[in-house]
Amino acid sequence: MGETTTKRRVVISPEQFLDGSPMQQDDRSVRDLKLVYPETGFEDASTLCLGLVEIDPGHHSPLHRHKCEEVYYVVKGSGEIEVEGERHPFGPGSAIFNRPNTIHRVWNTGDETVQLVVVGGVMFVPLWPQWPTDSPYEVFEGTTADQHRASEGAS
Repeated sequence: MGETTTKRRVVISPEQFLDGSPMQQDDRSVRDLKLVYPETGFEDASTLCLGLVEIDPGHHSPLHRHKCEEVYYVVKGSGEIEVEGERHPFGPGSAIFNRPNTIHRVWNTGDETVQLVVVGGVMFVPLWPQWPTDSPYEVFEGTTADQHRASEGAS
């Protein structure tokens, strides 16, 4: 009877998504949104997180890798997933599996925005030991979330 219960978040609405995850680019050609993450109010998420990546036509996500599995579901658009230098085509309704530590990026080769639902290990968030950089991601090109925050502070 004396116990208090904390209400846990169950639903997140689009206006509550967080902007500026590591794949997002300064020119906004790649948008990386956090949906179900500890940072969005799902503090008790212990194994998985959920995001949404959008890539404009003619652009690609930065070449990167991370230490957890990741799955994409392609909602719309077409392109190629590059994994360890080899490109594989995809279209709407496709599912993509990225193994841990594989170097990969997504190319939009079509004429509409690619929209990917991204499910990955909670390792995406900075709750675990950082490897091999200060971010859970090792990004090989483009800009990073830290650069987004630094440029916002400079304006």
